[in-house]
Amino acid sequence: MSLLTVFFSATDLAVFPLCFLIMFFIVRAKAAKYKDQRIRMLYFRGFYFKIVCVFAFALLTQFYFKGGDTALFYQGTQDLRAAIKDNPDNFKLAMLTPKLTVKSPLFDYFYYDGYEGDLTYNYMFSQANFFPPKLALIPSYLFFNSYLCICLCFGFFAFGGCIRLFKTFYHFYPNQYREIALACLFLPSVIYWSSGLLKDPVTFGSVGYIAYAFLNIFVKKEKFFWSIVMIIFCGFLLFAIKVYILLVLVMALLIWQFAEVNKLIENKTLRRIFAGMTFAGSIGLAFFLLQYLTSFEAAQQYQFDKFQGNAEYQRQMYADIARSTGGTDSHFTINTSNPVLMVFGGVTATFFRPFLWEVNSPIALLSCVESSLFLFLTLFFMYKKGVKLFFTTAFSDPRTLMCFVFAFVFAVAVGISSANFGALSRYKIPCMPFYLIMVILIYQKAGLNYPGWFNKVIDFAVPQQRRRF
Repeated sequence: MSLLTVFFSATDLAVFPLCFLIMFFIVRAKAAKYKDQRIRMLYFRGFYFKIVCVFAFALLTQFYFKGGDTALFYQGTQDLRAAIKDNPDNFKLAMLTPKLTVKSPLFDYFYYDGYEGDLTYNYMFSQANFFPPKLALIPSYLFFNSYLCICLCFGFFAFGGCIRLFKTFYHFYPNQYREIALACLFLPSVIYWSSGLLKDPVTFGSVGYIAYAFLNIFVKKEKFFWSIVMIIFCGFLLFAIKVYILLVLVMALLIWQFAEVNKLIENKTLRRIFAGMTFAGSIGLAFFLLQYLTSFEAAQQYQFDKFQGNAEYQRQMYADIARSTGGTDSHFTINTSNPVLMVFGGVTATFFRPFLWEVNSPIALLSCVESSLFLFLTLFFMYKKGVKLFFTTAFSDPRTLMCFVFAFVFAVAVGISSANFGALSRYKIPCMPFYLIMVILIYQKAGLNYPGWFNKVIDFAVPQQRRRF
């Protein structure tokens, strides 16, 4: 795919410092609220890492990928700006329009935008794809249409979600702050894919905001109004862009809250009965939500009977494109109809693949390094403590149970429905921090020391600092 426009211009040199300073002062103001020097350090270290990833994303998009989804989103933003320039009323129309249609007054701006292959208007027929250009409109006006600044704004929203996800688990496990910081703020592929003009920064950030809002409402019992507003706003973003993330997140959070209540029951018999009832109730409610939400047009593709068929169609499409263009083919298949093996294959693909022999690009190598870390850390625990203890420990605590449910259900969903490793590396980023946090907490609860190489990873990502007030 060729680029219609060049992402970088002289405008970036003038505008990016302003955008950076605005966000830097926001980060500094937030960090200043903490007396603990370690937490203040995490704010700045995480922010700087995000800036590096934003630059890396923009540069690779321009010179390596030469386009992709982000190019279509950026072109869609230009088309909306052209429509608004001709008629300011089109701004309201764009905000209220769920997706592009041939009858929309906006259609001609997308159809005649000159993009090679006329791909833009086809892409915007989907509600999920039409949403990012609308979100990009505000930063495009604030920062003079700078692609780099738009990416930074999307990445900054994701960074806010990362910080709040960290704060959610740090509230319960302050002694594991470095490990939790690694999982939330410094996983390279997670931060990289949440640093550009894509759907993923919005959805990933929304997960963190919603989790922290639940903490405020049900645990800390503070900031009720803003937490409810955040849940509604981020829930709407997830529903409009990737509803399956909302479905899995709601189920995991409900099970978390039911498990917290169940832990308060002292009688073991009653606790077991209540645990069974609440778990079954959570699954039932989640199934009802799944049936209800997927009845909407925007979410029908996530119905169970369409899920695998869509995945197989995408895999075949990627394979055909690779054969016709002579490019590398990174699609993969899960060759089974057995539900148990399909679950195992989905989890394996999400957390532990691509394996080294499946790597065919520098970006895939980055995912391989992370997946290898996850695999070795998991196998090390199972080797030392056994497979059974891995799962029983995960179910022994409400927070690890929540992480388990979100990580594994999400992994199965994206693992069996993704078409290739390139797409999977983006789709899986919301569940990666949850899985790593779960494994870290399992190590801590089982009294097992980390392998030496993992301690070196933690020391590199989050250097040890003495606690100063």
